[in-house]
Amino acid sequence: MAGRSPRARPVAIVVAVALVVLAFVALTLRLFVYPDLNAPARSGAIAVLGGNGMGPYETGVRLAREGYARTVVLSINPSQSCEAFQGELPRLRVICFFPDPNTTQGEARAIGQLAAANRWHRIIVVMPTTQATRARLRVGWCYPGQVLEVASASPGLAGWVRSIAYEWGALVKDIVLTNGC
Repeated sequence: MAGRSPRARPVAIVVAVALVVLAFVALTLRLFVYPDLNAPARSGAIAVLGGNGMGPYETGVRLAREGYARTVVLSINPSQSCEAFQGELPRLRVICFFPDPNTTQGEARAIGQLAAANRWHRIIVVMPTTQATRARLRVGWCYPGQVLEVASASPGLAGWVRSIAYEWGALVKDIVLTNGC
């Protein structure tokens, strides 16, 4: 009976590691670089996540000015003023909120509550591209209506790398520890 070649085991390990790396890269591309997004459509509101980022805000304002909704919902932080946003969008209803907790979970809860109070059956959610998969989960757990996701790109390669690394950890945490609204 012939034994295995001494080279067979290291080759098998290299092949297995290569397959795991390829699967990880493919999943990263699918979840965070090329997530499933929607074309905007007329909606009850446009909700902009990530009050610190200008990309989502600019995208949300553009969609509002194009007539996709008459209400813009902004997740802001305590250092921001809602009045400044209202001044930029004088013909639109602007609703600002501080998410509690200051996470995508807090944003999703607030969106769900506002949607229920205002009877919105469809909303557009604007977020950075890398956050789209997790935002879909979070908002879906808190809002039973139709969610159309429109993304804005992360700035530069360093922004993409930081965002993807963060989103992997946050997605695992959301699914394993804090799933639900």
